[in-house]
Amino acid sequence: MTPPQPESPRRADAADSLKRLAGSKFGASVGEIISVTGDASDRRYVRLHHPEATPPTSVGMIHASGFDEKKLPFLNVQAHFREIGLPVPEIFGADPDTGVLLLEDAGGDSLEDVWEREGLEAARPFYREAIRLLAVLREGTKAPGNTSRLALSYGFDETLFERELHMTRRYAFEGLFNTPAPEGEFNEPFASLAGALCRLPYVLTHRDYHSRNLMAGRNFPGDNPGRLVILDFQDARLGPATYDLASLVFDSYVTLPEEFREVLISEFWNQLQGNADGASLFPDRKSFDEALALTGLQRNLKAIGTFAFQRVERGTSRYIKHIPPTAAHVRRHLNLLPQWDGFARLLEPHLCALEKIDKKEMAL
Repeated sequence: MTPPQPESPRRADAADSLKRLAGSKFGASVGEIISVTGDASDRRYVRLHHPEATPPTSVGMIHASGFDEKKLPFLNVQAHFREIGLPVPEIFGADPDTGVLLLEDAGGDSLEDVWEREGLEAARPFYREAIRLLAVLREGTKAPGNTSRLALSYGFDETLFERELHMTRRYAFEGLFNTPAPEGEFNEPFASLAGALCRLPYVLTHRDYHSRNLMAGRNFPGDNPGRLVILDFQDARLGPATYDLASLVFDSYVTLPEEFREVLISEFWNQLQGNADGASLFPDRKSFDEALALTGLQRNLKAIGTFAFQRVERGTSRYIKHIPPTAAHVRRHLNLLPQWDGFARLLEPHLCALEKIDKKEMAL
């Protein structure tokens, strides 16, 4: 048996710092510190248990190195989102030198967990709340009189969209199957898609608004039963007005029934029509549906590239199982965009391979 490895100085410093922050904030000692599954970044998360305090738990975010509080995107966006009324975790404390933040614990159940464990009826109020919160997020585009909000200072551009698409070409089309996907063949369609996206109306976007980043497991007395807490918002920026909706309803982790998906899309559309600013974004439902298909197409292709990168470059296979349903979303979007039939023909052999990916083989 391999003997347990000593804790690295970096991790020990982070744990000690979080204990000090929690003790200072809550006036109670910390018992257990348990690792929490995080995102695909280099951040780590732990849950601190301090049962004699209220609340009895908190979450530590541990960065790979120290940070400058004035420059850390997470802190800037968190303040912006709280300012406009979005539910994000409270920040209890920070130790920039050690690279840690002590945060409110949003609970252990994501919207994906609720869906997988309890099904549509239990998840329904959370999804409807998620659509409502998109209207709040859209209103945050205005941020009157405040020029310090990072998320309003930059946005998606053609270079970023194209880079994400080429990541999919490189790591998914070529990397997973060793199949030729020459850059020259994809440059023009990728550039055309990126240009079409950048011509859409822009609003404030979360950028990663899906079931794993919407926490549904922490309800307090008197709460709306559909209460959500939004996570992983540090990359928020200006983007196409349908981008976050596409992330939610064409999620790689939860495959919604088509009828329920259409209900959510219609609720979002009705929100736009009920608000003067929203109604000005799209002249009619046809242009809205096309924008949703375009953003969904890029978003889902990008997700496939991210999953493939995790397998090819980092040896992480846990995302592979999410590739086939995401490829099916891509095919759906292309079927609704007949003007992109040339692109569809170019993607066809790669989509076929992705939809039939051998999960066991990829796990080796």
